[in-house]
Amino acid sequence: MQGIERAYCDVCINALMGAWRELMEATGTEVLRKVRYGKGDTLGFDAITEITIKRRLEQFDQHAILITEELDEQAHRRWPTDSDPVKQPLMFFSDPTDRSIQLKRFFEEISKSSPTDKVGNLMAHCDPKKKWEEMFESPVIITGATGAITCVRKGKIVFSVILNYVDKTIYVATDIGVFWYQLKDFSDPSNEKINLAEISKGGKNLSFPGIRQFGYSPDDCKRFVTFLGKKGYRENFRDSMLFTENSGNFLHHSEPPGPPRVFYLSELQKEYGPVGFIVANGEKIGEWMHWLSFVKYSRNEDGEHALRAYEISLERPWTKNGMLMSTSRPYSLFCDTVEEMYLDISRLRNFERPSQFRCMMVIVPYDNERIIHIFHQHQYREITNSL
Repeated sequence: MQGIERAYCDVCINALMGAWRELMEATGTEVLRKVRYGKGDTLGFDAITEITIKRRLEQFDQHAILITEELDEQAHRRWPTDSDPVKQPLMFFSDPTDRSIQLKRFFEEISKSSPTDKVGNLMAHCDPKKKWEEMFESPVIITGATGAITCVRKGKIVFSVILNYVDKTIYVATDIGVFWYQLKDFSDPSNEKINLAEISKGGKNLSFPGIRQFGYSPDDCKRFVTFLGKKGYRENFRDSMLFTENSGNFLHHSEPPGPPRVFYLSELQKEYGPVGFIVANGEKIGEWMHWLSFVKYSRNEDGEHALRAYEISLERPWTKNGMLMSTSRPYSLFCDTVEEMYLDISRLRNFERPSQFRCMMVIVPYDNERIIHIFHQHQYREITNSL
């Protein structure tokens, strides 16, 4: 990483750490009340995390563009118009609070007897990991509510940072490695000093073992995770033709997290059943953009890329709120040159709400040939690791 990129990574780590601490310092009443910020149906915890992230990034660089669902209108005014990636500004894609529906129910449950207590104290008294898994699903290290930020510079993915608000774990994917790091209690002031150097030194390498290393069977290779929880998603997935038989026999989870979904392919999932691939099923860019750093930077035991990404294009794509759920090459953000692939963020300027851009994407272990050959049969495009 260049020096400025390392500095931006430290700022994003700090922004998410700040968002987490502000969330923990708020009371149950504060996090659950409706606020006027954003789209109109925003709850306190959504606003707390996003405002903190926005403020800390702006304090470091007021010209950087932050893209979230709430900030579309502000970002759109300064959107790049030139398709040349070298001329595009620094951009951060963020999902400040993934799994909002589950987090709302969780906060309601733990605060019902003491709504004026701090969320951090409420969580300390209830074993939040166990409570989350009882209410939703295991393992909380993957399924817990998170905040995420991904940096794109000159058409290239630079890094991603994901912080699990329930499990107190932070993940970083950069060109110096992919790491996970356990945070101290929210009230510990030393958390504010954590940066990339500390995470790479004091954290653990996060591995994404291959199919052979996991010892998966051919049927294990077909087990997958994707979102099917709302109208239109099952039809969209069906048209991908990834299965000729009933795909439900291989479905591991139909309402999974967004940014941390890629961790289903990591060592963190080992004790919770096989997952052969994950799918962004026509979902918004804030759900899947963060996966690309892990595809780009994760390595297997031989030092080669551990993950591969494919973009699915349907001949007759479905739409969601007027947005295509899958894109062909002319509409895709991923552009090819002879030497490499890059992101053309300028294409999103044509949309009133750039954060609503959707895509079908599959992430798969590098040696899952049982699934990879299906992508090639349908001529689905591989998103190269040069991105």
